[in-house]
Amino acid sequence: MEEIMKGNCPHCGKPLEIPAELEEFSCLYCGARLKADDLRVKKPIVEGEFEERRAELREELPKAVTRYPDYYKKLTKKAFFSAFERYENENRSVVDSIDLCVDACPDGETAAVELLCKDMLDAIDTYMQADRRRNKNGIQFEVKVVLAIFFTPLLRKRGLRCAETFRTELNRQWLERYPKQMWTPGDYDVMASGFRKHKLCFITTATCAHEGKPDDCAELTAFRAFRDGWLTEHGGKDLIAAYYENAPGIVACIELCDRPEERYAEIRERWLAPCYRALQEGRMVECRDRYVDMVRTLEKRYLQ
Repeated sequence: MEEIMKGNCPHCGKPLEIPAELEEFSCLYCGARLKADDLRVKKPIVEGEFEERRAELREELPKAVTRYPDYYKKLTKKAFFSAFERYENENRSVVDSIDLCVDACPDGETAAVELLCKDMLDAIDTYMQADRRRNKNGIQFEVKVVLAIFFTPLLRKRGLRCAETFRTELNRQWLERYPKQMWTPGDYDVMASGFRKHKLCFITTATCAHEGKPDDCAELTAFRAFRDGWLTEHGGKDLIAAYYENAPGIVACIELCDRPEERYAEIRERWLAPCYRALQEGRMVECRDRYVDMVRTLEKRYLQ
């Protein structure tokens, strides 16, 4: 007879019965991703343990953001994977300890996460305010990149039980403090796929996809033919290689650290529409120059 493991989902509290050989599974009620240890009986809450663990995280957790001011420069195909590996190695211990702190809270997961996020953002705000010599928007952008592209993806990648609660609450509290500084929690697997795949026309593809256009729409087909034909034949190989190196990071910043609706509208009006008109009318040099201007402008905005 198959051995059954019984317990309650630590997120929604519903009773679960799971085959014992499963190492990971999803809650049938709330969909939370769980591990076998999540259903096992946890040790009783010790008075004062939560505040002790909270104090440790108050000291260490903000460092997972403030120690990486230059990480927006790591958003290239060459640098991203080694940068994320380094980031995970340096922060896995403190990230993994979040669940232990949350488990020790007598008021439950939601209350614990709210306090931890507040502590973390209080410290980050102090960090951002401390350097008067630098542009505040620039510091906030650096912080957003780490939060959106490294920290929150790591919570999910490490399989924290409270990952989704923490990611959502951290983003909510940030936007409450800085409503004009938008960012969205990222997912490592999604980003890794984007950096690995040798996609065609990253920025154009992302803009068209945002507008609901298919991958084989007239614009993308025309730009790909231009790239593989005229541009390749007229000394554009280095431009194409440089574009593939930086375009995934540009798109990641637009999607996760900016306002995509506004930014894609700007890209459409300022660059892609004129490029497409030039292409249709046979003005190949103008099309190339406009596209190069787009890429270099966006590189300067997000990656330099």
